[in-house]
Amino acid sequence: FGQANMEWDIPNQPDTKFRLGSISKQFTALLIVKLAEEGKLKLDVPITTYLPDYPKENGNKITLHHLLTHTSGIPNYTSTPNFLKDKSRNPYSPEEFVKTFDKLPLEFTPGEKFQYSNSGYFLLGYIIEKVSGKTYEQYLQKTILTPLKMVNTGYDHFEVVLKNRAAGYEKNGKNISNASFIDMSIPYAAGSLYSTVEDLYLWDQALYTTKLLSEKSMESLFKPYIKAWNGFYGYGWATEDVAIGDKKLKIIEHGGGINGFNTIISRI
Repeated sequence: FGQANMEWDIPNQPDTKFRLGSISKQFTALLIVKLAEEGKLKLDVPITTYLPDYPKENGNKITLHHLLTHTSGIPNYTSTPNFLKDKSRNPYSPEEFVKTFDKLPLEFTPGEKFQYSNSGYFLLGYIIEKVSGKTYEQYLQKTILTPLKMVNTGYDHFEVVLKNRAAGYEKNGKNISNASFIDMSIPYAAGSLYSTVEDLYLWDQALYTTKLLSEKSMESLFKPYIKAWNGFYGYGWATEDVAIGDKKLKIIEHGGGINGFNTIISRI
């Protein structure tokens, strides 16, 4: 239902490509856990182990586990005043963009509580690049997209002519407008991917198997590490137990929002 492009009256299809926003985080989390499984990094060490240029005062207190679970205390860069006006339209390299928030005071002691932060997942993408020697995009392609044959998923670059890409829209009251521009180097490992319903089905199905990670590593993605929202937060996923009649259901899900797009994936 709905339109992939309102100006041309083109309806959405199962293979329409949408920007995912924060659903991207579950891919980033799996890539980090994969590197840990291969012994290339550790989750319980300070981030300065892999980012020696990160200011030590904060970096020595924050672990990769803190970044994965939104418990680092690093302020969320998309919530900073004037973010949309001053930063969101400009291209940055990961290294340059990290410098826009790495000296900000922490909002709380790392590990103390859950506070959603895109900054943490941005840093995870940068760590993936440092440890794997590949760009975030290349490592994602090699580790997840190619093995799962997710041919309609990738890092969204606005300048690329991409078949079947949906246009993004924003609603203000009854008025609908074209979504405001965001340079995709900004969401990066926290929210830069696009995919289709059919490709996300391949992803969902793979998460029931050990195609990508060992059983133990897979379980680590969904563990209830910290109280968050209506339940807990794992690595790139929120979890919640819901009682329906006399049945207890586990819900593993995540939402996403980026200029022009809202997404949610729920696994029940």
